[in-house]
Amino acid sequence: MAVQQNENEEKINVRDRLVDNVLDLSLMNISKVPVQEIKPLRRATVLDLSSNRITIIESNFTDLTQLTQIDLSKNRITSICDDFGLLTNLRRLDLYKNQITKLPLTFGRLKNLKYLDLKENPLNPTFKKLIGTCSDTSDCLVAASRAVDFMKQVERRVVDDRAKERKMRGEKQPEKQNLEQKNGAEDVESPAVDEQKVEKAKRRRKQTASQAECSNASQPKTKSKAGTKSSGQVADSPGGLRHSFLFWLSMLVLLVGSYMLFGKYYDVLPMMTQDGTFREARETILEEYIK
Repeated sequence: MAVQQNENEEKINVRDRLVDNVLDLSLMNISKVPVQEIKPLRRATVLDLSSNRITIIESNFTDLTQLTQIDLSKNRITSICDDFGLLTNLRRLDLYKNQITKLPLTFGRLKNLKYLDLKENPLNPTFKKLIGTCSDTSDCLVAASRAVDFMKQVERRVVDDRAKERKMRGEKQPEKQNLEQKNGAEDVESPAVDEQKVEKAKRRRKQTASQAECSNASQPKTKSKAGTKSSGQVADSPGGLRHSFLFWLSMLVLLVGSYMLFGKYYDVLPMMTQDGTFREARETILEEYIK
């Protein structure tokens, strides 16, 4: 089971590197994980690929479902496959000193992960603060729990948003078809419909004119003047205008005061979660995944 690597890389006999359940492929100048050679070694549950030249963790890496510990530290990894969460038996993951900017979307499915080292990676500063420093074993234990919990939320949010988008697209399509059908029907019937509308409008104008003449003949002129004068007094009353102005002025002052008292307070002191991390920080990181 020898693997010939790229030019300038040595030939590796993977099976010879297996001792008990530990497959040690560290310091082998590897640029690509030899997944097909590792996969048959079901006894290999601990994989050490540290100090190599690996840049990408490809999707076939998730075929290694037997792994419980993976050491990928001191490589050049920039990208991890989206289905990395299929490695549900994984308990320990070391990604120290790579070029990782964000975790894969399915990372929250690593339900058994207990240890995570992400030191010296160009991660989002907010995310670094969220999971902790990983400065010692205790911190790495906490980092694993926080990273898994957070990525669960991220994946759930992304799935929900994508479902809503698909639903909206599905609703718009029938509406567009119905509108086109309706417009087509109106185009066919438009001459007859237009004539009916014109006749109805004429009859309505005649009825309105006759009712207005009857009303004017039955009402005394003095009463109409009195009513006009009374309504004018109400509209032009200085007292009414003054009270209305004071009312709206007081409402404006109340709104401005409320904003200064409460709005800025919440801007300066965002809501805190149980883990002591900012809700706003979570939303910032979510934006990187929801696109």
